[in-house]
Amino acid sequence: MMSETQAAGVTSGLGGIPLLVGVVGHRDLVPDEVPAIRSAIEQLLRELRDAQPDVRINLLTSQADGADLLAADVAHGLGIEIVALLPFAEAQCRADLASDAAREVFDRTMAGAQKLEVSCAVEAYAGSPAHIGEARDRQFERAGDLVARYSSLVIAVWDGQDTEHRAGTARCIERRRGRLDPLEDDPGGAAPHGWLFAADNDLTYEIRCSRLTNPAPGGAAAVQAIGFVTGQGTPRRIEQGIPAGLATLLAKTAAFNRDVAEYGDRIASRGRPLASGLAGPVPEAMQFIDRLFVPADWLAVHFRRCFTRALIARFSLWALMAYLLVAFKHSPDGVHGFLTIAAVLAVFGLGWLLALWARRRAWDRRYLDYRALAEGLRVDFYWELSGVRVHFDDAFAHETFLQKQDTQIEWIRAAMRNVTLRCALCPPAVPPHGLEDTLAAWVGDADSAAGAGQLAYYGRSAARLERRVANAERIAHAMLFGGLLLALALAANVALPILGRAPFIATESRDLLLLVLFLLTAYTGIFEVYLSEKEDRSLIRQYRHMRSLFDLAARELGSARSRAGKLEILRSLGHACLTEHAQWILSHRDKRIDGMRW
Repeated sequence: MMSETQAAGVTSGLGGIPLLVGVVGHRDLVPDEVPAIRSAIEQLLRELRDAQPDVRINLLTSQADGADLLAADVAHGLGIEIVALLPFAEAQCRADLASDAAREVFDRTMAGAQKLEVSCAVEAYAGSPAHIGEARDRQFERAGDLVARYSSLVIAVWDGQDTEHRAGTARCIERRRGRLDPLEDDPGGAAPHGWLFAADNDLTYEIRCSRLTNPAPGGAAAVQAIGFVTGQGTPRRIEQGIPAGLATLLAKTAAFNRDVAEYGDRIASRGRPLASGLAGPVPEAMQFIDRLFVPADWLAVHFRRCFTRALIARFSLWALMAYLLVAFKHSPDGVHGFLTIAAVLAVFGLGWLLALWARRRAWDRRYLDYRALAEGLRVDFYWELSGVRVHFDDAFAHETFLQKQDTQIEWIRAAMRNVTLRCALCPPAVPPHGLEDTLAAWVGDADSAAGAGQLAYYGRSAARLERRVANAERIAHAMLFGGLLLALALAANVALPILGRAPFIATESRDLLLLVLFLLTAYTGIFEVYLSEKEDRSLIRQYRHMRSLFDLAARELGSARSRAGKLEILRSLGHACLTEHAQWILSHRDKRIDGMRW
């Protein structure tokens, strides 16, 4: 088992999700155009920084000559954190720069920057850093590919011209738009979206300029801030504001960051790290995943409870209103009648205030969003632990999860990209018993008492919900049959005088029974609507489906004869889980707590 110290290390890094802004561009910028380019970059970064103070901006840059270092210098001046995605070792990157001025900027911006080094390609970069060769270009190409894939926004400083150079800016932008195949000598290094998915994550902020090899007359006048560009839309200048999709991503990310800050103490003390059941040290990549999983998982459970309590409160108010209306009907006059109808209006108002509060707090949407994020990270974690990602190289949950299905949930994929970028750059480190731990902790067994993993979780959860629904149905049936018996008794009481016999229910008792019959009828209807909106039955169906899915995986894993075969099953299981959770979140996102009805 992981020690308390290790568990604390996993949760101590709880924090907000940043916005990854990448930069690509030419090295040979025209000196007269640099001030205008700097101004355009600064204007954009200021707007992004000020749009949502609860979202940190991280600039993802390869720290190469020209546009990379210029953007890094601007970000450093604005206090924006720099993520240095280095094509090779830091000393080599510094020596690769062409001037002392560039090296001075490099030193300044690298101080305090996060440093991530791109792994070597098939042919390792070697020799003098000044050597311009295929291996060097390949490393810059790999760095550009990572910037294109993992940034939520890419700043492109270029002349708009195509190029055949493998590490050229044009190639990076085309890859950003999903119009290039994977890297020829590194098929696992890219998972392009393809033409059909070109709009998945292709937002770019274009700044057009010239190059020393092809300068344009006019100096600064040659610089044009085209603005936000996608493969399917018209350019949008920064003066027109941040595009709606990016603004939504920032707003949703900011909401999550605020929730993490608000509930941070409780998350740190009660959160359940995925790594808590592992023996031995936890690899760095898995710690990155767990640091985001813990708050997402805890917050999902918390907001589910909040929504359920609000739902109970709403239907309790509805039941109280039904009683007050009946009471007013029997005593409509005098002080008692006035107080009763005033109470009716107060309950009605409380119901609408509850609905407005619930809508403002968006408990159910936050539950669905955070659950989807947690489940996507769970898949990434166990793929990392078992070696699925190392074996298949491009296996990351965000590559196929919730692809542009709703702009309101694009922030989930952006959050996962922040984590998986670090995983992609961490040296592959599959723990010695990683596959066995994955089978035990993720798949598990179906023992209802002492079982572990998702098999036991879904089995116990489905059984618990089935008992709850069965008890609720018994209550509903009791109310229904109780009302039926009362109705039969009242019918018999009315029929007896017609047959010449005396009624067996006194007038006062009959009025009371009528009141009870009305309330039973109303409460049965209210209870059924509550059960329908709580959706325990649909949740049972999902839990049963997920249990059968993990049960099938467990049987297939038991019969698999090779490690590669087991990894293939775990990969398929992860994709099946992601598909199911994507369908669940998309089908339940329109739920809300409405106001009272008469």
